[in-house]
Amino acid sequence: MRAPDARDPRVRGELDRIAWRADPRAALVTVAVAPLAAIALDARGVDARVAIGWALAVAGLALARSAVARTALRRPAGSKALRGLRAAWLAVLGAGAMTWGSAAIALLPRDAIGAGLVGALWLSVASIATPLLAGSRPAIYVSLVPSVLPLVWGLARMPDAAAPLLAACGAVLSLLVLRLALERNELLASTESARILNESLVEQMRLQVDITERAIHDKTRFLAAAAHDLRQPLHALGLFCAALDQRMKDVPERPLVRNMMQSIEALESSFGAMLDISRLDAGIIQAAPEPFAVRDLFQRLYLQFNGEAEKRGLQLRFRPARRHVVSDPQLLERVVANLVQNALRYTRAGGVVVVARRRGEAVALEVWDTGFGVPPDQQELIFEEFYQVDNPERDRARGLGMGLAIVRRLCRLLGHSLQVRSTPGRGSMFRVVVPATRAGLEVAGATEAALGEATRPPRIDTQATLVLVDDERAIREAATELLRPLRIEVLAAGTIAEAVALVGAHERPVDLILSDWRLRGEENGVEAVRALRRATGEATPAALVTGDTSPDVIRLAHEQGLIILHKPLQPKQLLEIIERLTR
Repeated sequence: MRAPDARDPRVRGELDRIAWRADPRAALVTVAVAPLAAIALDARGVDARVAIGWALAVAGLALARSAVARTALRRPAGSKALRGLRAAWLAVLGAGAMTWGSAAIALLPRDAIGAGLVGALWLSVASIATPLLAGSRPAIYVSLVPSVLPLVWGLARMPDAAAPLLAACGAVLSLLVLRLALERNELLASTESARILNESLVEQMRLQVDITERAIHDKTRFLAAAAHDLRQPLHALGLFCAALDQRMKDVPERPLVRNMMQSIEALESSFGAMLDISRLDAGIIQAAPEPFAVRDLFQRLYLQFNGEAEKRGLQLRFRPARRHVVSDPQLLERVVANLVQNALRYTRAGGVVVVARRRGEAVALEVWDTGFGVPPDQQELIFEEFYQVDNPERDRARGLGMGLAIVRRLCRLLGHSLQVRSTPGRGSMFRVVVPATRAGLEVAGATEAALGEATRPPRIDTQATLVLVDDERAIREAATELLRPLRIEVLAAGTIAEAVALVGAHERPVDLILSDWRLRGEENGVEAVRALRRATGEATPAALVTGDTSPDVIRLAHEQGLIILHKPLQPKQLLEIIERLTR
């Protein structure tokens, strides 16, 4: 955008206002000097009444133009009345200048010394008053030329031999005053142009900010809808497909169903990862740091990943060592969870160990694995989206390459240092350095037993009862079809009241509560679990299924002792969590 020039109506209007604001000072100079000039006229033989009348005329015109200027200043910029007031002000200014200049010829004495003194008085008044009106370029000419031109003319017509020199000096000084006034006008015009340009840029920036905020708001609404509405059908589709797979054990078409399930799982993983990346890049997720025990974090991660480790034939150990840190517990859990999942995926033998070590005034959460390792030249690339070591063919069975990209974004959001050390063929170590509380720096007297080393309790042999609360009929039907062949009775309800009624009418005790986060109206999954636990017992295991990954929802669920399951939920994850909570 280019700055407007002096011809721009906005610039010209502001320059006129500058001149009008300075006009009272210029008028004051004229009013103050007019009596002195009248006395000089009287001394030169001019009739006293004429001299007094001239002085009153000069002063009256000066005060009149000042009144017009004050009136113009009270009018809003751009109004039609300003054009007439501007013309009136210039007219009164010109009349006053001509009245002032007319006295120069009558006052000029015949001798050079006296003429020089009168000329000096006239030029002094002009050099003071004219620059004050320099905001208006027409006012410069209207005020200066009529007031000094008669003086120069009178000096040139004197009979004294020094008359040409005096006239030349008067002309040069007049031109100098004119030039200074014009330069001041140009400076004011440039300043006003820059100011108007800056205001326009600020206004444009404000509009862009408004547009950006609306775009972010729209993106937030879209992501919120995607987090719930778009995950719902994927969630139901996965459950239906898993139920279909169970019923087609001896059917030749079963491989087609298996392929379908693999495609659904890949779609669910891709959708969830890209949605999380979008939420982080949009700044929707905000950190809420607080002090907490690392052991609580590690217990939840053990419950989440121990089943997967057992299926892969890997050992999974967590060693919290009674550390306490200050961070957002939900976001930090997501960071370590992604690191553990990544370690399990790329480890074929051995295992994964997660430890909390003291590191100065901080605690280092380290995830060690005995996997493939990462070459030094690729250790920075693994944090880029969709990049995977040794997977150029983009095999979906080996992940999407989004987990570490999410880890890096979350660490930046939390302000935690992220480090990696790896040796190809021997394994890797990922370290997240988190500020510690005073308790987090205290080393326990004895090393705590690692999580996951205790023997597992026996699995129940009787039929289990699960209460499912979800407002989507398709999800209720899909979950029922999936779990019925597994000796799990499902009490499916769409509302909290309906679920409580089903539990009250059921004879067997409830083994597990599974609720969606968003229910009908203002109801939510936490309220559903509270109501059902009042009917089944506070110790009843419960899990919350949600497509909302906001820290507030996760924090609320953890405060109620609920396990979080994120949509779209893969059937095998659902079965693993049911098995773990009902045995």
